[in-house]
Amino acid sequence: MAARSVVALLSIPLCVTGTAAAAPAASSQASEGTLFKIKVGQQPQRWGLEWYIASQKGWWKEVGLEPTMLTFSSGAPEIAAGASGSWDVGGAGNIPSVLGAARYGLQTIGIADGEAAIITIMATKDKADAYLKNPALMKGKTIPVTSNSTGQWGATECLKKKFGLGAGDYQYVNLSPAEINAAVSSGRYDVSEVWAPNTYILESTIGAKIICTGAEVGLPITSNLFALPAFAKKHPDIVAKFLAIYLRAIAWEHAHPKETVEYLGQFFKSTGVNIPEKYLPIELHDRPAYDLAQQVAIFKKNANGGSTMEDWWNQVGNFMISVGTIRKVPDVKTHVTDKYLMMIQNDPKLKAFAENKGD
Repeated sequence: MAARSVVALLSIPLCVTGTAAAAPAASSQASEGTLFKIKVGQQPQRWGLEWYIASQKGWWKEVGLEPTMLTFSSGAPEIAAGASGSWDVGGAGNIPSVLGAARYGLQTIGIADGEAAIITIMATKDKADAYLKNPALMKGKTIPVTSNSTGQWGATECLKKKFGLGAGDYQYVNLSPAEINAAVSSGRYDVSEVWAPNTYILESTIGAKIICTGAEVGLPITSNLFALPAFAKKHPDIVAKFLAIYLRAIAWEHAHPKETVEYLGQFFKSTGVNIPEKYLPIELHDRPAYDLAQQVAIFKKNANGGSTMEDWWNQVGNFMISVGTIRKVPDVKTHVTDKYLMMIQNDPKLKAFAENKGD
């Protein structure tokens, strides 16, 4: 891939306030004509694009909401901030989602995007081919990962399933995405866990190569959408509107692929990430977003009483148990819900909004 420059991802929350006026009923609004203020936890990742588009289009106002965006470098600090109520709703990888459920009952309400193709292990250009030919060369290596992230899951399964390496064959060191970029670029490490858009940084600046992805080892990696339990209980209608806004942006993206690429570039720049245009379509292709009908199907109960989403949740949870992050998988029936998807599905006006029927 061609050269690019990407500013290091932020590790401290960055507040960006968006505004939004009224529309499908808003029983949680303070008074008629007043916008409900909602705090949204996000990251400088492709799945934050939907909220950016919504702000540019004025869709928050259409359902009576006014968002404040709080940006975190990765899922772990975002989930930690949620414990103190720093945000009301948000998104993060499926491992942080499960972690939040285990710690304080975080409610997963939807899927932000699919990420198996962008969760990777990368090696420096002078080591990549050698590691692919002889994975045993990675034994004894210290590998930087971002702990309690989907990246850690992807790295562990890649090392096990593709390269035949167990936990005793290597050692992890916990670094943030920006720290990984800096450490690998300086030559401190020659193999690391990396996810997009950070993969582009290392590829363009030092010629690093992807040697495994989560998709190669069949992982159901997603980023999820969620709400704090107390907020969801008090404001279910607001949570449904928040989710409808996200789904409307997805529907709009599917109908306007060229404009979506342009918006993604703008969104990344707004969060301090600068990516040459040629990489933007790759980012969108490798991180698919699911519209209302697709999400309803993923959450739908099957003949055995489970769902695709529940199966994915349990796979994540079982991995987290295996590495000692949690002691038991948070009950999927308590912490994963299609309640808000069905509120949208069963409300003709809100459904039309979520499907972008008016555009």
